[in-house]
Amino acid sequence: MPKKDYYEILDVKNNASAEDIKKAYRDLAKKYHPDKNPGDEVAEERFKEIQEAYDVLKNPEKKAEYDQIKEAEKRGFNFGDIGDVFSRGRGENKRQGFGFNDFGGLGDIFSRFFDRGERVRSSRYGPTRGNDVTVELEVPFEKAISGWETVIEVPQEEDCPTCHGTGAQPGSKTQTCPECGGKGTIESVQGGFALSRPCPRCYGRGTIIEQPCQTCAGRGTLQQNRRISVKIPPGVDDGMKIRVPGQGEPGVSGGPRGDLYIIPRISGHRFFERKGDDIYCNITIDFVQAILGVTIMVSTIDGKVKLKIPPGTQPDAVLRLKGRGIKRKDGTGRGDQFVKVKVKLPKDVTSKQAELLKQFKEQT
Repeated sequence: MPKKDYYEILDVKNNASAEDIKKAYRDLAKKYHPDKNPGDEVAEERFKEIQEAYDVLKNPEKKAEYDQIKEAEKRGFNFGDIGDVFSRGRGENKRQGFGFNDFGGLGDIFSRFFDRGERVRSSRYGPTRGNDVTVELEVPFEKAISGWETVIEVPQEEDCPTCHGTGAQPGSKTQTCPECGGKGTIESVQGGFALSRPCPRCYGRGTIIEQPCQTCAGRGTLQQNRRISVKIPPGVDDGMKIRVPGQGEPGVSGGPRGDLYIIPRISGHRFFERKGDDIYCNITIDFVQAILGVTIMVSTIDGKVKLKIPPGTQPDAVLRLKGRGIKRKDGTGRGDQFVKVKVKLPKDVTSKQAELLKQFKEQT
């Protein structure tokens, strides 16, 4: 039976996203880390709880199973007795008819999650890939069309330049933790719930540090701004993800960096509006030009071009400039530019102009 509410420990809601869970864990881990609270046993126990909760909730499979178990508890299932049932359901007592299938859909969860020691999950804690980082970048309208190379600053946890990520003051001695064998975690079974928690002796490092690094207080990392060169491809659209390999957070124990994902936010333009691969704009002519027709110069993303407005063009008519839009990503050509014609009417007319308009009306 899960004795602890991991969501409550991390102070997040049951429907919290992976990013919310990760942020809550980081904030709490920094607050209660033993290096920041030397000799504080309460903080040390709180740190262990926080790490234990995060170990489950950060893993989609474990989290899903944990949520199902909590839901089953709400329905009145007594997990406190489940261990005895499982022990009867295995070995020679299996002949009595007890097995995981007796619990319906929960059986598969129990068989994977409640192993009572004989199926405790174990793994080697070797190099681990760093987390991916996602940032939003404001991109000028013109740069989104033509492409852009720029440099951005991304706040990230970086290996401490003094201790190079070891957490130990240079020159001080370190040794492999004898309690966890250098893994940094110790596995345990609580009520049949297989969990891993930070080693209480080395606090999850895997090594015993004689003298913590003075620069990073033994954490091994520092919050720093990294300057990263990025390329925005031509024709990028708002909200599109751009991957920059190997520019995410650093890995653990020599693992590779994660990736950086850029999400462009395209700035507006005073004249153009973009819809997919097409460009839209408005132009204004007077009513005489609308009646008689006219050829004018219109701005496009490539520069000015001639646009012929036919006689009798009505207000809000839309004319197309074929192939004057944005290059399609599939290489099949370009979008179009659509020009909406606004007709401006005079506010004041002279008596002579009014007489001519009356004649025009009579003749039409």
